[in-house]
Amino acid sequence: MLFQRNRSLSKSEVGLNSLPSNNNLCKSESFSCDDSFLKDQENDQLSNKISQWDVLCQVLNSKVAFKKQFNGKKYNWIQLAGHVGRFKPGDREGFILKIMDELEKDCLILLQNDILSQFVPKIDRINLKFDDDNCYTEMQDLLYGFVNPCIMDIKIGVRTFIIDETNEKETKPRNDLYVKLLKIDPNELTEEEHQIQAINKRRYMSWRERCTCSATLGFRIEAVKKSQVQEKEFYSMNQKSQVIEHLINYTDNNKNIMNTYLDRLCCLRENLEKSEFFNSHEMIGSSLLFVHDQNKANIWMIDFGKTRKLPEGVKLRHDVKWVEGTLEDGYFIGIQSLIDIFKEVIDN
Repeated sequence: MLFQRNRSLSKSEVGLNSLPSNNNLCKSESFSCDDSFLKDQENDQLSNKISQWDVLCQVLNSKVAFKKQFNGKKYNWIQLAGHVGRFKPGDREGFILKIMDELEKDCLILLQNDILSQFVPKIDRINLKFDDDNCYTEMQDLLYGFVNPCIMDIKIGVRTFIIDETNEKETKPRNDLYVKLLKIDPNELTEEEHQIQAINKRRYMSWRERCTCSATLGFRIEAVKKSQVQEKEFYSMNQKSQVIEHLINYTDNNKNIMNTYLDRLCCLRENLEKSEFFNSHEMIGSSLLFVHDQNKANIWMIDFGKTRKLPEGVKLRHDVKWVEGTLEDGYFIGIQSLIDIFKEVIDN
């Protein structure tokens, strides 16, 4: 199983739960895991009597794992990424529970009645209270119904950071970000920044975007899962040829899967143009979740924690690059680039 991710995946909605009663792992808004891999690991550990579940937790170096009852059967659940403690297994099959901030919850509520509703997770119950005193939203498990799916998270847009001059976290000079940039690209820093040995988050994020294909193609791959768990940085990927190579690997060059993804992207592009929600918001940090197994494939829009309603009277084109002083997100640039790349791969 190839599972590649970068730090940005911490903002993705990802977890893992298992089928009841037989210790095999399965689906959630989460990644499923190949049982054969776990069996091999378990056989290696028979002398210590380590279960598949224990092996998985060791492999993933997980800090959060717990059991859940559903219809009298036990479910194991583990969160691969994201803020610890934000997810709970749903008490209904096909759903998962998530702690959402008000902004993301409001976006999903609006999207339920928008033309884009077919492209976002369905939500049913909100403000659910449990013993931990947190409020949860019950949302659709996007991987439910897939068998050992392959998953890819792609961040859309030329800008994935928020512009907020009033937010001290965004504008406060930070030494840790200066040190990080100094190690990676010392020539990027200015004399003034060297003198104060600090840069703010917006400066760092702006540089990071320029180094990835977000700047050139309007999207970047955040994570890919196939058949083994593995981590890898994707920020060095900034060439179209590299993206094509990964898409071919991700789909195993299966033209049926690629055509399904292409059709879904074209449909999304058409509906975005008509969407009241899309035309009244800046889409920052939002991702597309690609999922397929041997029989089907689909794409959903996820991650709306940074999506903001536009100020009164402000309209975005969504198809131009961001420049200082604007709120453009370049969302259409990313969608069109993906469409063009899938067409190119299919035709060749």
